[in-house]
Amino acid sequence: MIVIDCHAHIYHKKLAARAVKGVGEFYDVEMSCGGTAEELVGLAEKGPIKRFVVNAVAMNARSVKKLNDLVAQECSAHKELTGLGTLHPDMDDAALDEEVERIISLGLKGIKLHPDTQDFEADCPAAMRIYERISGRLPLLIHSGDYRYDRSHPRRTANIIDSFPSLTVVAAHLGGWSIFDEAVPYMKDRSCYMDISSVMPFISPERVHELIRLYGADRLMFGSDYPMWHPVKEYESFMRLDLTDDEREMILCKNAAGVFGIETE
Repeated sequence: MIVIDCHAHIYHKKLAARAVKGVGEFYDVEMSCGGTAEELVGLAEKGPIKRFVVNAVAMNARSVKKLNDLVAQECSAHKELTGLGTLHPDMDDAALDEEVERIISLGLKGIKLHPDTQDFEADCPAAMRIYERISGRLPLLIHSGDYRYDRSHPRRTANIIDSFPSLTVVAAHLGGWSIFDEAVPYMKDRSCYMDISSVMPFISPERVHELIRLYGADRLMFGSDYPMWHPVKEYESFMRLDLTDDEREMILCKNAAGVFGIETE
């Protein structure tokens, strides 16, 4: 079984240190890693995780193309990496249409959005234009939940899922970062996937296990939220959970491979 980390952020190596510092300040956490593709590739060569799904989130419409080019170039250079594109609700219709087609042509396998850092309500009309364009074409990995903000509240994620039944949605952080229990009624019976990135550092192993069983391993994916957390340490924490081999295989490999089209042979 090839282990896949479905949630890793990368930055240009010249800007990574500043970007990582900014993320740490935004979440008030001590960052664990450097935030470069080269570091991830090194981890893949030496550790248990052999594939990483990487993204770079655009803070404004102007940086979208540049970041999509960066992710595509890194993925082209390193077989260990599978890339997701970025978009921004401030893009006009023509720019969105053009960039969605370009993302597909670049070989990127989905879209990553972060309503809190990109400063938009997850289900606002401008964002809904994005989901309409990628529905049935590209899966969406979206940050969901933050006790400090309403922009990414799980009810908004649930509205996206209900509004676009052909859109494959991966709701990050068990659908509600920092409000994991509050997310349950919105996520429990929704037709979506979730990842477990930035979950294990915040709640007990017993509660993680309960939520995995509540949602079902067939809906979940392993993710580290690199560079916030060290992928290998997150993997080791996951492996200490009392799960069956089948559950581990679905969460560590099969679900992400199916959603993001990752070769596992």
